Parts: sequence; C-alpha cells; structure tokens
Amino acid sequence: MVEAVNNLEDLGFAKGAIFEAIVSTYCLDGQPTAAPMGVMTMNMQHVIVKPYCSTLTFKNLCFQRDAVLNLTSNPELYYRTVFKEVNPNGRVPLEWFGKAEIVNAPRVLSADAFVEVSVVDIKLLGERAEFLCGVKLVRCSRVLPKAYCRATFATIEAIIHATRVKAFLNKGEYEKAERLIELIRHYSAVVNRVAPNSKCSEILADLIRQVNLWRRENNEGSCENSF
Repeated sequence: MVEAVNNLEDLGFAKGAIFEAIVSTYCLDGQPTAAPMGVMTMNMQHVIVKPYCSTLTFKNLCFQRDAVLNLTSNPELYYRTVFKEVNPNGRVPLEWFGKAEIVNAPRVLSADAFVEVSVVDIKLLGERAEFLCGVKLVRCSRVLPKAYCRATFATIEAIIHATRVKAFLNKGEYEKAERLIELIRHYSAVVNRVAPNSKCSEILADLIRQVNLWRRENNEGSCENSF
C-alpha cells in the first residue's frame, strides 16, 4: 500500500546531498528498465540526474522525458538493476515493474518510495549529461521499520564501487580499479562476518566472481591478485 507524502523532504532528501535511487524508464520499444544512480536536489521541486551519455537511461530520458526514482534499501534491487547480466535473459524481470501514476515511466513495485519526474532541461557535460527534472508526484509505501544490519549498507556500497571498477578496467586505469577492489574486499569481509549465509553474502560472492571475470577479460593489468 502506498500513500502520498508532501515533498522530497518527507523522504529525507536534503539540498545539495547525493542520494542513491534506482531510476526506471521506458525503452524505445516500450520495455521497462532500471539502473541505480545518484540523484540530488537543490530546491525540493526539482531533481538532478546525471547518467553517462552511453547508457540506456540517457537515451530513454532524451526520448521519453519521464522517469521514476525508486528508493529502496534492498541490495538485491541495486545488484540486479546495475548488473543486468545476472538476470535471466540479461534483463530486469518484467514482473518487477508497474506503471507510474502520472508520468510515462515504470516504477519498481517493491521499492519503499517513488518519485515521479519529468525532464525540464538537458545539459551535455562531456561523457555525462545533466537532466533537470521536475517532481510530479511523491509516494511512500507503508512499511514497518527494519532493524539495522551493517550488511545492507556494505553490500550496496560494494555494488556502487563495482560499477566504477568495471569502468576503470575498461579504460586501463588499473591502479584506480585496485583501490576500489580493496574497498570491495573490506565490505565483503564485513558482510561475511555480520550476515553469513545471507542474501547479502550471496550477492557479494557473485559480485566478486564478476570482478575477477572483468580482470581476466582486461588481461588483469596491474591488478594481479584475485579475491
């Protein structure tokens, strides 16, 4: 069950701070897709989304000009939307999505909150683009608060770092990749200590396999040690 809330502040947004969201859009063929990225606000009526110009999210925002920011603390949602290859057929499951209420975009049904937005302005900034989006609707699900476990935070941080590891390896920037890999090692150790045999530990194990595969594909460079 979802209910309307007044604005972004009700969801904990603060001016100038970056918050992680799963941005969902429709592709040109009408299929829903989603990808995690940082979003921010300066005035609570607009949000700024800055995808890479090479991404599907960039193309969809340019064409459809609508999106939903899905807020969640579920690491599996982040993992399976950022690394599409871990899903059957390499796509986020269609059953995860439903239609937004106002904008022409899908929303992730299991998210804790949704912010429906429409593009107001686009700026090209080299390899990235900056989309200024107006907030059309903010909704929050009625969910019980959950006890805090460090594994959730650690897994999401590791996933975010892994996206940059892949980019650095593809560019041959092995030292930068190695620094992030060390952080992933740290978060993996935290997860295996505080939540062994959990969904988080499963995600970290699979993520480590992915990182090692990227290293082999890039001839490992200066990243000589596997996990």
